[in-house]
Amino acid sequence: MVWVMRYHESALAAVLVGGVLCAGCSGGSSSAPSPESDAPFVAQTSDFAGFCSWSHAPATAPGDAGDGVHGLGPLTVYWNRSPPHGSSEFPVGTIILKESNQAEASQRVVFAMVKRQARGTGYNTGGDDGWEWWSVTDLGNCNVERLWRGTAPPTGESYAGQPVGDCNGCHGMVVDNDYVWDTALQLSKF
Repeated sequence: MVWVMRYHESALAAVLVGGVLCAGCSGGSSSAPSPESDAPFVAQTSDFAGFCSWSHAPATAPGDAGDGVHGLGPLTVYWNRSPPHGSSEFPVGTIILKESNQAEASQRVVFAMVKRQARGTGYNTGGDDGWEWWSVTDLGNCNVERLWRGTAPPTGESYAGQPVGDCNGCHGMVVDNDYVWDTALQLSKF
């Protein structure tokens, strides 16, 4: 009888501990901080999972913007979270992905930017303050594979298979919109 009670107590304890551990996982796979947090966000490839179900729009730049390395024909822009109304910058944890529209996923060119930290907190302060650039490949199942990430392409690398562009220089021209060009992502629209 004592053995049976201890067995049931151990099983109950295991269930409770498992439930507590899993409760922290219930928010999905994203490691992005809550919108109210100022904690740095170091994105992982898994944070891009399901990107094709995020908010999205045809990618267009304001009339005076040159397309640079993004001028690959029709593009779609995806974003994982929208900024609160009246924001002057995108929340930490924002992921913006821009992709060409070829039918075959392996042929698509994919660019991404991740809001890693709030402005003035130490990441990419010599460029587009707080943003990290990513070059990724679409795996065809709403997931991506990372090619590289950082404040600029590594030496000898390209940006999504295109000639190396100056991400910080181009996006730095739209500092008033937190370095984001796309018409659908103008902060004044949220």
